Amino acid sequence: MENIVLLFSIILIFSSCENFDDPLPDGSILETPMLTTKLVGSDKVLLIWTSAQICVGVCPSLVPATTYEIWTKSLISTTTYKLAETQAGQMSFLAEGLEPGVKQEFFVIAKRANVSNRTNRVMVVPNELPASETIFEKEGFDYITHPKVSPDGGKVVYTNSDAGATGSPQNVFLYNVQSKEQTQIIENGQYPSWSANGEKLVFVSEDQNTSAIKEYTVASSTVKEIVSDSFQSYFPVFGVADTTLIYFLDSLNEGDQSIISFNLSKLATNAKATLRDVGEIEDDQVPMVGMSYAAEENNVAYGIAFPKDTPRGFSYDVVGFGLGSPSALKSWVVSDWNDSNPSFSPTDSDLLAFVSDRSGVSQVWIKNVTTQQLIQVTDFQESESINIGIAGLSWSGEKLYINIQEASGVTRLVSIDVSSLL
Repeated sequence: MENIVLLFSIILIFSSCENFDDPLPDGSILETPMLTTKLVGSDKVLLIWTSAQICVGVCPSLVPATTYEIWTKSLISTTTYKLAETQAGQMSFLAEGLEPGVKQEFFVIAKRANVSNRTNRVMVVPNELPASETIFEKEGFDYITHPKVSPDGGKVVYTNSDAGATGSPQNVFLYNVQSKEQTQIIENGQYPSWSANGEKLVFVSEDQNTSAIKEYTVASSTVKEIVSDSFQSYFPVFGVADTTLIYFLDSLNEGDQSIISFNLSKLATNAKATLRDVGEIEDDQVPMVGMSYAAEENNVAYGIAFPKDTPRGFSYDVVGFGLGSPSALKSWVVSDWNDSNPSFSPTDSDLLAFVSDRSGVSQVWIKNVTTQQLIQVTDFQESESINIGIAGLSWSGEKLYINIQEASGVTRLVSIDVSSLL
């Protein structure tokens, strides 16, 4: 009889312990926080997690966790370990003693009772980051879109449309960095890009039925049409010593997308050729986010969406090919994060700049495609952000140029001297 009483007492004790940790109220769900980062120095990062509920119709009650476990992994090892634990309401943690220049991953597990939810995984490369310098800005939601700096750094080409307008054609502008003067050079143009010698520009011009790629000669201010199509063209770039155009062609409703080359020689008999087909793209995705060409190695890189096991069902990777073997896909930057807007350095084809949200929000990164080294370039915070749909990332020497967006509607073109990071 005593044994039965003792066993019953043990069951009661364990039952009480299991329910002691603040159980979830009926009809409620545990929060799933989103994790972001802020570099505090060359060896510190502040981890910040917040919760927001997104649902359709009647939303269940969201309840906070009672504890948060901070987990980490240095990418010089394969070991993941628990770094620390915070209590309810404490939704930040300063990770110290990190090795400068070394990739570090973090995630947080929110726990309450016997339920746990894991945040997104983030990566940082702590370092003393260079400050950005504002080149010019536009106010009133009159966005700077797809800017590209000239090879000599003296001019910037960019597009914008009237503030607040929807569906209106964009116009192409040239900004003189020294005089700070800007001039509209083209009406109805998108996705401008420089030739390697800085003497010409190409851009896409649209009407209701056609999408044409046109060339602008800077010295004479003249425009000529290169190629026209009933499909939508994106991100034309010069290739092979400025004798070829490479661009993305999307047939929209017909589900046919390709990377195209166009020979600019007047002697070419079959100027237009398909380099490689691109897999079918879902209607709700931006089809392509940036394209770049590296002259030294004859490589092409572009950002495009691939199906992934992510909350959105896809993420962007930077892939590409060599012009000598376009059927062989090269995985320049592939991860579970969104990696896009690639830009090869014109002076070192091993250096590929790109935009990635691996730190929790979109930042500029550089990858050495030979050594695989990753370098974090920016750590924009608060109201500053990169919108990959309108971003233009480009090089001049060892400076990177990118347009950033503020919550107030201001867009700014900034330059970043990355020589200290290379």
